[in-house]
Amino acid sequence: MDVDLDAVAPKVGAVACLLLAVAVFAPALVITTSGTGVAAYYAAGPFGVSIVGALALFTVIVLLAGAQERSDPVTLSGVALVAGLAMLLFSLVWALSIDSTLLFSFPAEYAWIENHRWVVVGSAALVAVLTGAYARAILE
Repeated sequence: MDVDLDAVAPKVGAVACLLLAVAVFAPALVITTSGTGVAAYYAAGPFGVSIVGALALFTVIVLLAGAQERSDPVTLSGVALVAGLAMLLFSLVWALSIDSTLLFSFPAEYAWIENHRWVVVGSAALVAVLTGAYARAILE
């Protein structure tokens, strides 16, 4: 079975970007208790994590525009690849910069937050791989 990677990769990449955005913004939507440190959690590190969510939403548009050939697919695959690598780098810096005191200060019902950062990093890594696959398929 021969897969048309330049047609499949941007669509799968767009779905992965949407899932990454959901993962990034989930704590802000789910944790409703005031004073839990959600704002500090998002602002941790030099950049915070909101940039990853914003780039993920931007990359959805880029990937789908490339898949539909609304602009030059070669250029858009390069933009998507750079955005994918930036999301991975930003998420890694953020995940490694979170103070453990802040991370473990959430109420017990939000204990899942301890693993949330690694879900974001893993999702960003998947997006980086998919944007790389798209760029490679377009350039072949």
